Amino acid sequence: MVRLRKSRRDTQGRGRLRGKIGRKLMTTDSQKVDTAGSVQHVETGAGTGTQSAFNGADANWQFFEASPDGVKILDCDGRLIFVNHNGLKALEADFETIGSRRWIELWPDASRAEVEAAFNEARAGTPSRFTALRPTLKGTPRWWDVVISPIKDRDGKVISLMSISRDVTPSLQLADTLKRSEQQFQALANNIAQLAWMADPDGNLFWLNQRWLDYTGSTLETSLGDGWRVFHHPEHVARVVDKWRRCTAEGRIWEDLFPLRGAEGRYRWFLSRAMPVRDADGEIAFWCGTNTDVTDARRQSQRLRKLARIIELSHEAMLVRERGGRILMWNRGCEELFGFSRAEAMTKSSFELLKPRNLQDPEAFDAAIGKNGSWSGEVHYAAKDGLDVWVDSRQELINIGEKDLILETNRDITERRQADQVRALLVAELNHRVKNTLAVVQSIAAQTARSNSDPKKFVARFNARLQSLAAAHNILSDVTWSGAPIGDLIKSQISVMGGEADRIDPRGPPVDLPPQTAQQLALILHELTSNALEHGALSEPGGKIEIEWTPKDGSPPMVELTWREIGGPAVKPPVGRGFGLTLIERSRALPNIKTSIDFEPGGVVVHVLLQARTAGEGDLFNPGERLLRPRILQPRSPRSAERRILIMDGSLKRALLLEDMLEMAGFTVAGPIATADAAIAELSQTPADVVALDVDEIGDTEITRLLIDVAKRGIPCIAIGTSGRLAQIKAGAFSALVAKPIERESFLRAVSASLNDDLEDDDDLI
Repeated sequence: MVRLRKSRRDTQGRGRLRGKIGRKLMTTDSQKVDTAGSVQHVETGAGTGTQSAFNGADANWQFFEASPDGVKILDCDGRLIFVNHNGLKALEADFETIGSRRWIELWPDASRAEVEAAFNEARAGTPSRFTALRPTLKGTPRWWDVVISPIKDRDGKVISLMSISRDVTPSLQLADTLKRSEQQFQALANNIAQLAWMADPDGNLFWLNQRWLDYTGSTLETSLGDGWRVFHHPEHVARVVDKWRRCTAEGRIWEDLFPLRGAEGRYRWFLSRAMPVRDADGEIAFWCGTNTDVTDARRQSQRLRKLARIIELSHEAMLVRERGGRILMWNRGCEELFGFSRAEAMTKSSFELLKPRNLQDPEAFDAAIGKNGSWSGEVHYAAKDGLDVWVDSRQELINIGEKDLILETNRDITERRQADQVRALLVAELNHRVKNTLAVVQSIAAQTARSNSDPKKFVARFNARLQSLAAAHNILSDVTWSGAPIGDLIKSQISVMGGEADRIDPRGPPVDLPPQTAQQLALILHELTSNALEHGALSEPGGKIEIEWTPKDGSPPMVELTWREIGGPAVKPPVGRGFGLTLIERSRALPNIKTSIDFEPGGVVVHVLLQARTAGEGDLFNPGERLLRPRILQPRSPRSAERRILIMDGSLKRALLLEDMLEMAGFTVAGPIATADAAIAELSQTPADVVALDVDEIGDTEITRLLIDVAKRGIPCIAIGTSGRLAQIKAGAFSALVAKPIERESFLRAVSASLNDDLEDDDDLI
């Protein structure tokens, strides 16, 4: 029997045990120990007591205080009568705070039922053990492993209880961490797409994931060790086993490709890879490996190789690309058509490499293919050397595995497109020539009618002028409108007028004139020849005409032509202005032809400065331009004899046509003027109400300078041009647009709209 005596300072059972050992203690193994105190018999959940350790008066105290665990002595009501130092420290409390309190009350409600059951069991004489959560008095959460044992007297009566508590929070946290880690590993290992496995250093499998079991339909017992061999194809298993043995023996990374039988009996191809995991000494601890199903990828690879073979043997330019353009295949047909080698094209974007001119939005284009499955049409590509390549392209969506690719087949149609362009060029050129010819005819008719009131004279004059124009056209047609030889042009006009060739002496080197200049010179020569036959040198038997031309160097090259009449009647300056004189005088303002006339007593002398044709010069009209229908303004507006219209046009025949339209409508006409400088100078001296500008005959720089000047003066400006040219200019800078061929009513309405007037529907305007 062990008795523990309270210290003199703690007569109420509160405080640490002090005192002497006064009797022998009886331990659970019936050993008697000389101790001092009131504890007679001790039993613990660990078995026999340790009273044999008590050998002196302070043995009890030293034993309890030295314990790393929390030791508590309870009376039979469960009140604390002793707590050792480490117990108080673990509780983060002192004995004055918890002394005499019931031990059960120190536990939270969630654990109290379990604690009370253990207490009652110990009080009944049986040690009990439990693990529960109990925060310290400062609120620190801690888990405790608790053993509560009865303390009995010599007669076996329970007189008190001993609780030994060990803080197991770190070990439980570690166990919880390990448990979570194990759960995470199992979740990862069992849910990855691969068949995962582990093997010992000798290559015997000791772990397989759930994927392996699900695929093979086997159990761990049948698959571990070398049981995995039965799932290999008979034609491959010997090779696989031999290679696996060599890898495990040499410690080399394992990798192989083989078929495995599934639960349904079918084989699928797997790529297997394993690496040795070594310990601190560098020895192999185990092997960790996976088997990845590559059946679909293998099938796709075979399909892709077959497709590549077909593409390579094709004579068409074929390529395979991803959405977005990244090139994956590029055959010899593409190399020959576009000029880029396979090395230059692979992995590049086809949109960046070939620069399709007529596909503005590659992303939307590929989206349309993805939606519809295919697309076909003509694509304008750029080859490596910069040349245009037109192809008849078919682009199809193909599926390689889970990836959508685009197979593009291109057939070269560049020559066909060029032929189409030539045909379109010829048609456009024909249209242009017809329109120009009609405009000239209309102008000649109007001018002839104004100076010839007699219908018979009108018909004669009109027919003669048409024949002159036709002769010029014949010469231009013979040289495909590339340029007219000046000598041939002079002879044709003399022939048309019935002049005697031996009385006309043309002299000069071979010089070609541009088509437009040739037409203007033809009209001038016609009028001069006609006048010479009626009133000049050719009206007298001895009269003659000398025509001499001399090339002038410069940029652009010019040619100076002199018409000199000799031996005719005395010459006097004319009183009126006929069509011929008007034609000559108005041509002074044109950019490609300048004329002057002197009425010398001995005969008329005319000087003409012409722009010669330069080498390689093309037609002024560009039928390759995109033809769009412009927005033609046709507001209502009246004519007014007090309104002054300035014509700026580089074409004499068109300027005369515009002048005729305006004068017949009652407007005052200024010009024509051919350059921006001349127009600005004219406007500085005499302001105009409207400027009519032919944008076909004047460059963009000249147009800009004129627009700036008229904008400062507040003068509206009308743009006249072909539909293609009008589509290119900034329409907002002009008061109205008039498309060629010029219709009288549309032009007059544009003028009136610029003047902000209302057009009267008089019959003479229709």
